[in-house]
Amino acid sequence: MPSPPRVGGVGGFAFPCGLLYDERMCAHATPDGEDHPENPERLRAIWRKLNAEGITSRYGASTGVSCVVLKAKEAEDKYIASVHSQDHIKLMKEISSKKYDSSRSKIASKYNSIYFNKGSSESAVLAAGSVIEVAEKVAAGKLSSAIALVRPPGHHAEHDKAMGFCLFNNVAVAANYLLTERPNLGIKKILIVDWDVHHENATQKMFYSDPRVLFFSVHRFEKLN
Repeated sequence: MPSPPRVGGVGGFAFPCGLLYDERMCAHATPDGEDHPENPERLRAIWRKLNAEGITSRYGASTGVSCVVLKAKEAEDKYIASVHSQDHIKLMKEISSKKYDSSRSKIASKYNSIYFNKGSSESAVLAAGSVIEVAEKVAAGKLSSAIALVRPPGHHAEHDKAMGFCLFNNVAVAANYLLTERPNLGIKKILIVDWDVHHENATQKMFYSDPRVLFFSVHRFEKLN
């Protein structure tokens, strides 16, 4: 059997791959229990599969590749504000509070494909913060790679509004964090690759004039008659 690759890390073995999952992000769900394509089961199904395959417990140098499970972290407002307006941040962080109990559904109806419930605010802040967490650890060389299992998703969330199941633009927040807040890590350019049924409208707009970020989207083509 060939020896494990020695590319750094503990004992000369490869740095581990990071996996981030937090059940709290599953609290974001339709308020009436209605079926929806963006639902908590999306994350739970992935996590169950990773556990069933032994990925989440693959730790140690015996295989040459190990995984570490990371804890979710909330994003600070100042980092979210690098791509979102203060008004949008305030609303998304308060939408799950009691003062919106009677108006939450009405506010959601003003957006394109959005729902809110009492778990939406915490889930959104955790999703953005968790992408920052894994991106920073990879950039700092503490991990060889990482996957953040987060929801709500982010790529349709624009500067001042939620859209298409997305409340905060998670990857945009993380990219701006590395480029602007952590220049000491030496990350000068970032490639964002998105694949989805729909075009990643918001992230494209956010970095359209920023030469530090190259973005492309792979999505379904629909010919309009």
